[in-house]
Amino acid sequence: MGDQEFGQLRLYREWRDLPLLPRQVSVHQFSSHNRQGDNGDAGWHLYDDTRGDGVVFDACGPGCVKSIWMTSLEPSQVLMFYLDGEAEPSVRLPAIDFFKGEHPLFPAPLNSYRLLGHWGDNPYAGNSFVPIPFERSLKIAMEGGVSFYHILYERYPYGTPIHSFTGREDRSFLLGAFAGETGAGEGEVYEASADHLMPGERLDLPEMAGAGAVTRIVLEGDGSEDFFRQAEIEMRWDDAPVPDVLAPVGMLFGAASRAEKVESLPVRVERREDGSARLECRFPMPFWRKARVSLVNRISPSHPTGPVRLEARVGPNDFREHEAGYFHALYREGRTEMGRDWLLMEGRGTGWFLGAVQSMWGGHYCEGDEHFTLDGASMPQINGTGSEDYYLGCFWPNRHFCLPFAGCVGDAMADGGGYMDGAYHMPSSYYRFHLESPIPFYRSLDARIQHGGRSDILSRYRSLAFCYLRKQPVLHRTDFLDVGSPASEKAHHYAASGSQVSLLTACYEGQETETAITDCGRTHASGEISFRAAIRPHNDGVRLIRRLDQGGPRQAADIYVDGAYAGTWLHADTNPYLRWFDSEFDLHPDFTRGKESLNIRLAVLNEPGYGAFSDFSYEVSVFESRSGSD
Repeated sequence: MGDQEFGQLRLYREWRDLPLLPRQVSVHQFSSHNRQGDNGDAGWHLYDDTRGDGVVFDACGPGCVKSIWMTSLEPSQVLMFYLDGEAEPSVRLPAIDFFKGEHPLFPAPLNSYRLLGHWGDNPYAGNSFVPIPFERSLKIAMEGGVSFYHILYERYPYGTPIHSFTGREDRSFLLGAFAGETGAGEGEVYEASADHLMPGERLDLPEMAGAGAVTRIVLEGDGSEDFFRQAEIEMRWDDAPVPDVLAPVGMLFGAASRAEKVESLPVRVERREDGSARLECRFPMPFWRKARVSLVNRISPSHPTGPVRLEARVGPNDFREHEAGYFHALYREGRTEMGRDWLLMEGRGTGWFLGAVQSMWGGHYCEGDEHFTLDGASMPQINGTGSEDYYLGCFWPNRHFCLPFAGCVGDAMADGGGYMDGAYHMPSSYYRFHLESPIPFYRSLDARIQHGGRSDILSRYRSLAFCYLRKQPVLHRTDFLDVGSPASEKAHHYAASGSQVSLLTACYEGQETETAITDCGRTHASGEISFRAAIRPHNDGVRLIRRLDQGGPRQAADIYVDGAYAGTWLHADTNPYLRWFDSEFDLHPDFTRGKESLNIRLAVLNEPGYGAFSDFSYEVSVFESRSGSD
């Protein structure tokens, strides 16, 4: 389950356990992204509740909010947290006070409110990393209007033990992160040094033989822009025919172009008085047979480096080979393409997306939203509000700031001489590491970010995206129900009371906002839906994916599996412009193991504030069993 085993949930894993492959945890995001797919992301929210307050978060548990970001806040705005169906909020705070870190439930440094941007009259951003778990449900509403926000949260299958927020949750990982502590052991030292590297020359660490885990890489060398942009680090794990990591030095260590101070949890850069730099990368990187790490001088026009020293610390690897992923990084550079989001990373298999280091130069690129599509969905499950917002800043251009999980390295406005001829004449440098909540994928990953409001800005981009990856998917489709097709409904024993056939032509959110799809399905004002789905008996749970119409009010249904209650399937967002959405619901293995089919029953919630429940198709997939003993 990623952070948790099936018997007990932990809100955070140990640092050394980061490579462990996920198990039935999913990550989602609510944000104020423009529902028409345009720029202009302020004010959009899920719906207005009966008090007239704007609801910015509404989910059924078990789950846990991992981070909250907001900007453009006013003193009149009040945040309210309703846990487990409360009629009155258990927490009610002015939004600015919530982020300032002065409340004992939401203390500094986990909460902060800082001047991070240059543009506008109120370029402050609020960031919260306080975990807010919820057993049955959580609603977050704002009194006094809604501005820019995004909220990242995890969901777990019904039946996962979790206790709702008290403020007494274990925050040791987070507090350690702000103190720069990973808890990683030092391990055996492998090192190499040279007075200089000639063009094309390599500095190779001694081969690390057998099983182990790199716990730290340290590079000491030239602090020049040429060294940071063009010298490269190579890493190969086990029998990889090509490097698993091939990255410019600066990108790997979080400072894209030059030796600027970086103080994040996994990477650090220190510029010394003599102009040299010390760089440190602390991601755990397991291998089972051998590992090779090298520094290569690819500086062009060709000239030698100054003195360099490379070091790796290697500790034990206690993972079985099938249960952990290899550390990968994908580097890309070039000019943006009109109408196409910039690709950060794509891959097929199972693992965690860890984040990215990114540099942009030229044009008003900052309006681009992140679009992260997981496991082959037709739209991004994570859809943001702007490039500087993704990196937890606000109102580009941004001031230099370092948080454990995000930052802006340098100040493109102050250091580059300001805004001239339609651009800032210094490349930006950002990092975002999703270590408060790594983003799991079980079949595939497609992580992109827009350049401009509709990917319509010509700019020079460089990016390095990080993940743990095992190139074998563990989520496998076993059945598909095409609602509205008489043959498919009959084959799956589909039945519904209180429904009517619906034909819809609409588009998905994300990159393909102009690609219209026509489909036939059903809408259900009330009543029940039932069908039978084929699965495999050896499984670690089941995922249902429903294509729905999100053009009306929020919709929900209680779900039963072979007669047993298995949770509430809620879709709280509303989008009358881009109406298609693929909603997923994970079933705990207690409901699915040892079975070849499931009898699914959905009881539609017909209560004030809810609209018709819609279904156009159901995709049924099993999580591959990893126990080997089912």
